[in-house]
Amino acid sequence: MDYSKTQRDSGISNAGVGFYASAFLLGVLSVQQLPVLPTDSVLAVMIVIACLCSAILVKKNARNATPFTSYLTLSLYCILLFLFGFILSSVFAEKRLSLRLDNALVGQNIIIKGYVSSIPVTINQVQRFEFNIDSHYLHTETVDASLSAVSYQKFPKKIRLSWYYGPVVKAGERWQFQVRLKPPHGFMNPGGFDYEAWLFQHGIDATGYVRKSTQNERLSPASSSILQIREQLGRVIDEAASKSHAHSASQAFALLKALAIGDKSSITSQQWRVLSHTGTSHLMAISGLHIGLASLFAYFLVRRLVPVFIIKRLPAQHLALFAGLLLAFLYALIAGFSIATQRAMIMLAVLTFMLLIRRNHRPADALGFALFLVLLIDPLAVMSAGFWFSFSAVAVIFISLMSTRSEMDATDIEGQRNNADPGITGFNITALYGHISHIGQSFLRLLKQWLSLQLMISLFLMPLSLFMFQQVSLVSPLANLLLIPYVSFLVVPVVLLAIIFSFIFSPAAEMLFTLAAALLDFIWPLLSYLSDLPYALWVRGDVDILSLLAATVIMLLLYYARDVCSYFMSKVSCLSGVSKATENRMFGCFRLLLSLLLLSLIFQPLLFGNHQGFNQAEYQLSVLDVGQGSAAVLLTKNHALVFDAGAKFSDRLNAGSGVVIPYLRTQNIRQLDHLIISHGDADHIGGAQAIIDEYPQVRVIGQDVEKLVAEHKQVCIAGMKWQWDGVDFEFLSPNPRQLTISASNARNNHSCVLKVSSIYGSILFTGDIEKKTEKQLLRNHRQQLAADVLLVPHHGSLSSSSQDFLDQVNPEISVISVGYKNRYRLPNKRVLARYEKLDRQLLQTSNSGAITITVLTETKFKIEEYRHQVGKYWHHIVR
Repeated sequence: MDYSKTQRDSGISNAGVGFYASAFLLGVLSVQQLPVLPTDSVLAVMIVIACLCSAILVKKNARNATPFTSYLTLSLYCILLFLFGFILSSVFAEKRLSLRLDNALVGQNIIIKGYVSSIPVTINQVQRFEFNIDSHYLHTETVDASLSAVSYQKFPKKIRLSWYYGPVVKAGERWQFQVRLKPPHGFMNPGGFDYEAWLFQHGIDATGYVRKSTQNERLSPASSSILQIREQLGRVIDEAASKSHAHSASQAFALLKALAIGDKSSITSQQWRVLSHTGTSHLMAISGLHIGLASLFAYFLVRRLVPVFIIKRLPAQHLALFAGLLLAFLYALIAGFSIATQRAMIMLAVLTFMLLIRRNHRPADALGFALFLVLLIDPLAVMSAGFWFSFSAVAVIFISLMSTRSEMDATDIEGQRNNADPGITGFNITALYGHISHIGQSFLRLLKQWLSLQLMISLFLMPLSLFMFQQVSLVSPLANLLLIPYVSFLVVPVVLLAIIFSFIFSPAAEMLFTLAAALLDFIWPLLSYLSDLPYALWVRGDVDILSLLAATVIMLLLYYARDVCSYFMSKVSCLSGVSKATENRMFGCFRLLLSLLLLSLIFQPLLFGNHQGFNQAEYQLSVLDVGQGSAAVLLTKNHALVFDAGAKFSDRLNAGSGVVIPYLRTQNIRQLDHLIISHGDADHIGGAQAIIDEYPQVRVIGQDVEKLVAEHKQVCIAGMKWQWDGVDFEFLSPNPRQLTISASNARNNHSCVLKVSSIYGSILFTGDIEKKTEKQLLRNHRQQLAADVLLVPHHGSLSSSSQDFLDQVNPEISVISVGYKNRYRLPNKRVLARYEKLDRQLLQTSNSGAITITVLTETKFKIEEYRHQVGKYWHHIVR
């Protein structure tokens, strides 16, 4: 059989840019799943394979093409793009890793010169900012030559600094600092935020702090730059906020700074909670929506105002498109040209290009072309949640538009026929009624499409939101339905005008910023009401990548159910002649089956409660990585307990909300039984209130818990005991007569000491007890101290872990909860020597991330170190 050229190449031409971009995306994404980057030899093999594929494509004989060769050609193109994406991403990542601070330079005093490359954020007299380094040298005069050589062979170009109680630093200023640095290192916990991935994606090669030194000096003031402009706009907004007397209005200015210059540092934790619970966080930060709106406003403005004599020379359409692209670019610069705005600009540029060349194209091709450009410029974009949400939302919009386009066209043609009457001249009441009716129908159709689109976006992005953030807002469709038009067509235009007037007439800019804040303040009570609804937020932390893909496929099949059924029946000969009623019944059954599959996927964990799959007397301990602090979770077959809650880092971040709660969600814990606070030190109690707010029925037991707001509170006392699922719990300390704190530093010795034991193994929680309490425990509970697992007292401080105490406990596994390169220099070297002398397993959260020890019937102890288990090539591995 002969095939025409169109038929021969149909497999290739029908694939489109979107299909090829997906192959390129898979190559880029594959690299981000690797624990280590591929070696040069592996990349060389891939290059050879790519060359062979290219040679086959070049020598392909198009005249003798068959369907097989067409699809072979398509496969070769996909393999080439996959390899190209893999190699490009590997080289890009290797280049960025090459600037990471060498471990040999950790803790060294280093003099650096450069400029402040971000707007400094000040919280409690601590300034935090990014710094670009031009030159550096080691301050220590006695440093050996090898260390000096390391500092010049491999040194960061961009770092993140903290300066405690220093003079005010401004964006763009050149400074000389004496600093101490360390490689990017963050907490590593199941469900937690990957801070190291964020630093890596943003090109930050080290973090550290400015030391108190006479060498710290401002070298030159800030030169005129976009950073200065952004900082000046921030000051204008702050001045407008200072003149506002209403507290709610001043809070609205924090949202306004995020909308105007992309500075989200002033948004409070309560505001973030409302935005998160209503699914409107994207509206209060410069995103693709706002970049698109800026372009749209400029487009319509130029299209209406361009003079006639210019139109005669240049098409108004082209001028308007270029003006829209220019204003969007300037707005993106004002926003700091963040990764999200860069991505939005690329997508907008692709759309503008498609409109300018005036060629018909499929939406998937435009989306694929934008995807290809984004990844070509920055392969690490796939590490950002915003990347997936942006492209997924646009894909859903395209799906919706494609399905309604034919319906809209048919409706419009019919409307034109009904309203067209060549015999009408002058006023005709019937024609007027027809026009009004047509306008009403068009409005209702647009409203229906808007409602349908918002519902589709919310539903299709639900699995992705659960996978990325462990939660999804159930009121998001309603909130976005109201807020998107309100913010887009009222707030954003005022903000854009205020930015323009800030360069022309500052008082007018302040008035416009105040108006924008008032508009935000007006809508905020509605958002607060929606966020406080009982079922505003659906939390589920056990969604893995397979569940995400399965839910997405099922929802796509539901949306295209009728098309799938029609295609299936056309391919099956025995079903090709069925009646319309039979076809509808089959269609209904197919949708019902898909709906049941989706519901079973969604509600499966609700059928099993907190069940962890343990047998009687089995349990699991997870010592979480909270830096310099302590937090652990213990799970039995039907119960859950948290021992200590880590530190509070700022008003917006604490270990409870940032580490413990996300971990509990990954374990599908909806009911927490006990929260035990060993004592009131900030690094143990800082996250407690956040946990209580999330689990209000939890029973709080511990020391110094008086200020916590909880329904059930109780002091821990030696002798308290209970049993869960064959696992025994008993407090060994403090004794009732020892509860009175006699000295300011005696709080550590009143820590709750908890012994957990079953027939399969035991654990000893010690808090921050010191040698004094260790002696009391040896005297009063010597036989009960023996344990298989010991949570090392006081983070390995020299004031604890006496030799007699260790000899009596004699642990198989010792776990130290400690921060990486902490300022207390814990664990102490002499204490480490004592544990090493035991010749048993010693683990540190600073090196291992979250440490999970499962006490099982058969294997007894199963140990998992999260950093080593799931670590990717960008993670800092400490040996």
